[in-house]
Amino acid sequence: MLSLRVKLTLYYLAILTAVLLLFGSSIYAYLSRSLLMTIDEALDYQVRKIERNMAVSVSSELTEPLPLIDEDLDQLLQISPQITQVIDDYGRITDEMAASEDYHLEVDLQALKRLEVGRTYFDTLKLETGRDLRVAVRRIVDLEGDGTYYLRLGQSLGSIENAQRRLLIILGLGVPLALLIGSYGGLLLANQALRPVDRITRAAEQIGAGDLSERVPAPSKMDEIGRLAATFNNMISRLQSAFERQKQFTSDASHEMRTPLAVMRGDIELTLRRERNVEEYTRVLTSNLEEIVRLSRLVEDLLMLARADSGRVELSLEPFDINLLCREMVEYITPLVLQRHQTISYEGDDQEVIILADSHRIKQLLLNLLDNAVKYTDENGRITVGLKTQSEWAVITVSDTGRGIPAEDLPFIFNRFFRRSKSTSDRTASGFGLGLSIVKWIVDTHGGKIEAKSRIGEGTTFVVSLPQTQKIQNRER
Repeated sequence: MLSLRVKLTLYYLAILTAVLLLFGSSIYAYLSRSLLMTIDEALDYQVRKIERNMAVSVSSELTEPLPLIDEDLDQLLQISPQITQVIDDYGRITDEMAASEDYHLEVDLQALKRLEVGRTYFDTLKLETGRDLRVAVRRIVDLEGDGTYYLRLGQSLGSIENAQRRLLIILGLGVPLALLIGSYGGLLLANQALRPVDRITRAAEQIGAGDLSERVPAPSKMDEIGRLAATFNNMISRLQSAFERQKQFTSDASHEMRTPLAVMRGDIELTLRRERNVEEYTRVLTSNLEEIVRLSRLVEDLLMLARADSGRVELSLEPFDINLLCREMVEYITPLVLQRHQTISYEGDDQEVIILADSHRIKQLLLNLLDNAVKYTDENGRITVGLKTQSEWAVITVSDTGRGIPAEDLPFIFNRFFRRSKSTSDRTASGFGLGLSIVKWIVDTHGGKIEAKSRIGEGTTFVVSLPQTQKIQNRER
């Protein structure tokens, strides 16, 4: 397989070849046309000159070169007609002067009679010897009234053919030489252009999956190569962040699963050390069942997030009343709220607020937010759920009077396995730090927005904005 360096050189060589061929062809055509026009102009000048001087005598014999021809113009243009003929109206050659017997032209009277008076006609004829002759013909009227005559001059095109031949020799030698020099120059340019790419390639080969802290050297100029290096470094940074998140995710998941398993193992080992009564066995089994439920919930959450990351979670979009769903979720969580000696209220109109969304996922979103509010709100605390519409958005708020979230923790609360600072976290609250991550994914998948506002000692408010129209984007994360 050809390398990029060779391909660039070949492309450059192909373009250069096309340009040189086009340039050479244009020069050849222009030179041929210019030389032919020069001969035509000279012949036309000579014909007109003879026409003016033939008023003296048209019938005089041409025993020597016509003195009517402008010798100065001959020397200037290096033109000397090889044949000069005067033809009468009957097609007879009355006067003729030719450089040699090879210059013999037949008379086509019918063609001559079609010529207009006062106009010079040009044509290229091929002699019996194979040489080309440029002929100028002009129809003139004798001023003495003796009739119509035709003046015909012929000039060999040998000079043009010689010039064309010399030009072809020059092009035949110059074009290959130019291509040779151009290909060498193209190879040098390709090497120069790809040298930074080679440096980036060598640096990239030294970066392994185990150590993504290395970066490729970025050129000082932000040209195409500089942007390539910057883009590659940004990609490595994103990969490094992804690997670190994966390692942290694996570590946190292992830790969260190890804790309930250790509790279950400890309870079972302690129970098996001696005979127990039914109540003690019941207590141990109940405790283990609670841990199993927690583990099941953890596994379900992890499975859902894994599917979400791979884009395999599809939304079942349908229009429904989000106002009604909010009321139902408040009623659903009320027993748990009362059990913890808290109060909960719903602030929303009786009007329908229709959105196009996955009702199951929105229910999961509300449940996670409400469960989070209950966990981190003390006894006698208050939880408020609100719903209002703004333009084309349905805005849901879940507020509590809990202990709040420190400002330094707010940017990270939607990260997986994130726990609040020890100074504010509820030691009795159970959870794995996945609830808000799932909430964030549900909101993003529905094309919505979520933000958290909190102050220590005053509580926390989550604001979720969901589109009411069909502007929902199924984004794969």
